[in-house]
Amino acid sequence: MVLLLPMSRVLAQDKDFYSQLAKISSQIETLSGSFTQTKEVVSLDVRIVSTGTFRYEKNQAIRFDYKTPRVMSIVVREKEVEIITDEKTTVYAFKGQKNAMAEMAQIMNICMKGFLKELGTNYEQTYMLDEKGHCVTIRNAKKESESSFVKIDLCFDKSTYALKEVLVQEKSGYITTYVFSDVNIEK
Repeated sequence: MVLLLPMSRVLAQDKDFYSQLAKISSQIETLSGSFTQTKEVVSLDVRIVSTGTFRYEKNQAIRFDYKTPRVMSIVVREKEVEIITDEKTTVYAFKGQKNAMAEMAQIMNICMKGFLKELGTNYEQTYMLDEKGHCVTIRNAKKESESSFVKIDLCFDKSTYALKEVLVQEKSGYITTYVFSDVNIEK
């Protein structure tokens, strides 16, 4: 059974998902595991696969440490993202940024805190429960010129509500998929 609803028509099942996600997320102090990132450039038929580890610390940061094909780290904080390579460290403030990475980082912060339902009027959300789990599709409701992505799909485990997969479809034609595994939760 597939249930697809816009947020304006929220059913009890949807409310249960969002309230359960908020409850579980509020109890998490740290979260860590592995990830595989696949970035596709559809128009060029190019696919780049990266692997690494991630760590979330409540009210601190989400950190992605890439191991392959290039060693680097991305640290997402409340108002900035830091990119660390062997050559240099660069910090980007979210304010004024109009790119998919900045927007995705802000959505991930909200997601990790369990406040997904409170994204605001700039986004439309659709909830679906299927064989993959609890899935939420986020679409940009901003003016076309202000949006950096077409949609973001988030899939959560049916029972633990752990984020299992993120798919970001950018306006530029890039499609990036993150698959999370070996997740450890500390409460």
